[in-house]
Amino acid sequence: MAYKGKKAQIQIVDANPGGWGHVLADQFTAADRPALNTTQRAHWLDYGADFYAANTWTDAPGGRRVMIAWMNNWNYGQAIPTSPWRSADSFPRQLSLRTVNGKVQLIQQPVRELTALRGAATRLPSTRIANTTTPLAVHGSSQELQADLTAGTADRFGLDVRTGGGQRTRVGYDTATGEVYIDRTDSGATDFDPTFSGVQRAPLDLHGGQLTLHVLVDASSVEVYAQNTRGEQVVLTDQVFPDPTSTGIDAFAEGGTATLDHMQAWQLKSLWP
Repeated sequence: MAYKGKKAQIQIVDANPGGWGHVLADQFTAADRPALNTTQRAHWLDYGADFYAANTWTDAPGGRRVMIAWMNNWNYGQAIPTSPWRSADSFPRQLSLRTVNGKVQLIQQPVRELTALRGAATRLPSTRIANTTTPLAVHGSSQELQADLTAGTADRFGLDVRTGGGQRTRVGYDTATGEVYIDRTDSGATDFDPTFSGVQRAPLDLHGGQLTLHVLVDASSVEVYAQNTRGEQVVLTDQVFPDPTSTGIDAFAEGGTATLDHMQAWQLKSLWP
């Protein structure tokens, strides 16, 4: 009744365009912004494209709950450019429950045993980035990165990993949408399947504070643990297939300024004997 005699718009979005069906609508609710579907409302264990069939162990030492997953996707699992294997498992993660702003949230962190793979640490000074991409004094195909970043006026900011030869995997934050994202459009080999190239996103409101990124970079994968100052967390896992020579790390800001407040990087040794 509030809209009687007025002009209004009703938008019905088909989330399954691959087939046909009927739409029955007998109740509409007015809102200031578009409604989120059940997929968008869910707090996903991992928002990336390549975290499937997760498993945890019982009776782990110290009573910990440790999880790994198959780092692949059935859309292209048989087409990825690796031989003789098909992908790998994720790094092991320890799970815990934490009350954040009155809500219980599942928190994930790489298991502490991974610190045994660290080489010498590289600490980078605070760096202001203004609408550009700034190479950082860090290189390697397998690295662990811990960084704190603050948005200035930038539309998007963050880190590029596995850079070189026109390749990059972008780990960024979109200030307009309030999302952390991995953009693997230019990550290297992407033409083996039309669904591989693209951007994966996860909602994370910074509430005006810092963005903390904990990133595990390996030969063909990027795992991102992102957190705001309130302790809210999202995680994304993606496969990437860059050239072996694409080993650089950059900081970037688009459409304005941002600051890399702190960053520490470690080269990761191989697990193979």
